[in-house]
Amino acid sequence: DRPMLDLVGLGILAGVVPVYLGIAAALVLRRALPRTWEASLIGLSTGVLTYLFFDLMHEAVELMGVRDPFSWLLFLGSLFLSFVGLVHLEKHQFLKGRHADQALTLPFVIAAGMGLHNLGEGLAIGTSYAGGEWALSGLLVAGFALHNGTEGFGIVGAAGQSPIPPRTVVLLGLTGGAPTCIGTVLSGLIVSPYLSLVWYALAAGSLIYVVFALVAMTYTSSRKVHMAYGVWTGIALMAMTAMFLTLVGGHRS
Repeated sequence: DRPMLDLVGLGILAGVVPVYLGIAAALVLRRALPRTWEASLIGLSTGVLTYLFFDLMHEAVELMGVRDPFSWLLFLGSLFLSFVGLVHLEKHQFLKGRHADQALTLPFVIAAGMGLHNLGEGLAIGTSYAGGEWALSGLLVAGFALHNGTEGFGIVGAAGQSPIPPRTVVLLGLTGGAPTCIGTVLSGLIVSPYLSLVWYALAAGSLIYVVFALVAMTYTSSRKVHMAYGVWTGIALMAMTAMFLTLVGGHRS
């Protein structure tokens, strides 16, 4: 029906389109800049992911109850599963693949973690729309779109100079952006706080795994300065877009 199509359309505008635009911009920038800037782009990716990690941890802790040990168990178990679990998968499975496949593993893990994060944004958009606050919905879409556009740099930066086939670009964009649409549709349902806690913790664990991997790969004596500038730029971009979102919509991403 019409409301469902409207919700999906809002999710596409807020999540899918900006993630693809961010990926496209990052690919163009990667091609235009000299090879010496590779560490800066990876640093930019690391900065974006570091910001998102703390954002997700804040959301997860907000959902935990001081006198609710079950919520502690869900949080710690989900974080363990996504972080330590990915480390074990890397050790026993990822390293057996071809080099080209390994280079694209991190971008997919990043996209999946961002997708879980964006699902929460879709819930906020759908809730405001369902409440008849259409102006707020529009502002949230605009703010989240600006915020999510920077996430494309986080996805592409992790690939370094490895080529990313067009089909892979399509899959990465869907993985990172499509959950926003799912969130807008789910907003009409009663979503358990426990379920929200699980996906925030899973996303946080996957992102901190990638941050560790990127730092281990790039933080060498000749690349430290470029890496540091990139990390600062990534955090600054995410912080500024979050502040813009708070100003226009009163919702902090």
